[in-house]
Amino acid sequence: MVAVVFLGFAVLVAAAVVFVVAGRGADEGSASQDAGAGAQGGGDGAGGAEDAAAGEGEAEGSAEEPQEDTVAFGPDEELSIEVVSPQTYVDLDGDPPLVVEDRVDGYDFVLRPNINGVAFENSGGGIAPLPEGGEAPDRAACLDAVETNGSTGTGFSNGSRFCVQTDQGRVAYIEAVSSPGGTGTATVQATVWE
Repeated sequence: MVAVVFLGFAVLVAAAVVFVVAGRGADEGSASQDAGAGAQGGGDGAGGAEDAAAGEGEAEGSAEEPQEDTVAFGPDEELSIEVVSPQTYVDLDGDPPLVVEDRVDGYDFVLRPNINGVAFENSGGGIAPLPEGGEAPDRAACLDAVETNGSTGTGFSNGSRFCVQTDQGRVAYIEAVSSPGGTGTATVQATVWE
């Protein structure tokens, strides 16, 4: 009697394992997992290679899915910033961006009046100055500029252009429309991507 109950339980467990494995094959991500398991387990060779090719095709397709950059703020929206002494803090992660005189956690840059006009600064090195004029960069070009030429600050004057990486990892393109040359109102055009 015990042997019959044990045999019945073993059959149920085997059926459950077959059901779970069959259900896993229907999942999108399992093709690459099955291909890896087939390659490690030996398999029949051809089936493992076909499964691996299908898994690579799915991985390539998913990597190409985001066709457009998602804009969190902008594109090219004007933002007025009152530049005060000692500095004005700007957080680009809000919609609209937050501009305040008192330091805030997560600020992305400051505008600071100085003897040369206005400084554009970020202590984390997340600012990349761009040459004046030319086409506005896309998100990828801006991120590349920050990663290769990021600095802690530069001058801010009419026509200055910058790429910025925000505290929350977003990427932004900023162009100075007007600079007060000290304290006063600065205007920038900003695009912030997710």
